[in-house]
Amino acid sequence: MQKLICDECGTQFNCGSTKDNSCWCVNLPNLRGRFDLAGKCVCPDCMTQGQAKAITKQRKERQKHRNASKDAIRL
Repeated sequence: MQKLICDECGTQFNCGSTKDNSCWCVNLPNLRGRFDLAGKCVCPDCMTQGQAKAITKQRKERQKHRNASKDAIRL
């Protein structure tokens, strides 16, 4: 994991990109409108206009619900 500085706000954050895995940023929506990420690294809050935690929480809840539904079907 690499420590980076956000090109927009200067916050230090972790980049999860490795040779085998994409960074977390490919899983979050870019809510910056016409903002192009090519060549820039921005923190989750800048990328999602402060909504990163809420988006991540919502996705975890949906995944939990889907897993529970799959378990119920298997029974």
